[in-house]
Amino acid sequence: MEPLAPHIEQRILESFGRQRLMSAYGAAITTMAKGYIELTVLPQDFLLRTNGLFHGGVITALADSAAGYAAGTLHETDISFLTVELKINFLNPAKGDRLLTRAKVLKGGKTLTIVQTDSFIENTETLRHVAIALLTFIKEKR
Repeated sequence: MEPLAPHIEQRILESFGRQRLMSAYGAAITTMAKGYIELTVLPQDFLLRTNGLFHGGVITALADSAAGYAAGTLHETDISFLTVELKINFLNPAKGDRLLTRAKVLKGGKTLTIVQTDSFIENTETLRHVAIALLTFIKEKR
C-alpha cells in the first residue's frame, strides 16, 4: 500500500471527524493508504438486531463511508463524492467483537470512481467475511 501524503491524511481525518453518523456509531479509521481505508466499529446495543447481529444497515453505512473516503484519498484537494450505485451481498452472520470494513478503489476515473468493500467480523483474533459491496461514486459539483 502506498502511504498518503500527510496533508491528505489530515484532511481525511478531519472530514471523518465531522461525520455525525460515523461518530454516533463509534467508528474509527484504523488504516489509510492511497486508494484504501479501513473502518472499525465495536458492537453497541443500538447497532445490533435483537439477536445480537450487526444490523445490515450499519454494515451498509460503514461500507458506503469507507468507500467514499477511499475515493477521497486519491485527490490532493477536498473532493466530495456522491454514491450513485451500491450493491451489497451479505455472506455470513455479523456477530462478534468488532466489525471492520476495508475499502479499495478499483478505478478512480475523471467522473466515476468504483470501490469494492469487504466487511469482516473479528472474534478472538479470527476474521469472518460477512459482506462484500461494490460502489460507484460520482464527483459532486460544487
